[in-house]
Amino acid sequence: MYLQDDEKERPVLQDVADRVGVTKMTVSRFLRNPEQVSVALRGKIAAALDELGYIPNRAPDILSNATSRAIGVLLPSLTNQVFAEVLRGIESVTDAHGYQTMLAHYGYKPEMEQERLESMLSWNIDGLILTERTHTPRTLKMIEVAGIPVVELMDSKSPCLDIAVGFDNFEAARQMTTAIIARGHRHIAYLGARLDERTIINRRDTNRRCWMQAWCHIA
Repeated sequence: MYLQDDEKERPVLQDVADRVGVTKMTVSRFLRNPEQVSVALRGKIAAALDELGYIPNRAPDILSNATSRAIGVLLPSLTNQVFAEVLRGIESVTDAHGYQTMLAHYGYKPEMEQERLESMLSWNIDGLILTERTHTPRTLKMIEVAGIPVVELMDSKSPCLDIAVGFDNFEAARQMTTAIIARGHRHIAYLGARLDERTIINRRDTNRRCWMQAWCHIA
């Protein structure tokens, strides 16, 4: 089924106003806060919005208010179930506070993270959630200039830019390896899916130190 040319045009605020018989300002007030218009008009405007399939254009608000009510979220992987759960948790909070999430994936590549971040910041996001501690110099500079709250996840030990939420990977790896050795296991293999900083420095190297300490103690 193909739409006629006149049916393809996206409805604008004036279309809604004309349908109801009010000014654009009245419709705009309704979209911002329905309680700012009369009860009778609320129903008419809401019905017109549904009939026309109106989609609000937030660009003017972003430009005039320098805010978007959006939180940027940069994830290294969309196939890792851990990050799927992280996103679910984030949105359970943002939804409750009237914020939307702007999601981007960068495949564990700092240069791609930089590109995604530049695009996000162009939309005047109100906050940023990152999942790595290593960033390109340009990424760090853009974050500094943006001056918005930044939360870094997955690690609470390494120095952070602003706010850190996570756990101590060093201590977690130490306790895990120590427990394995304490059970009498001596032939231990470490399998890491990625060679990122969190895997190499925090986990693998901690495991190695525990193994060396254990062997020295046994000897």
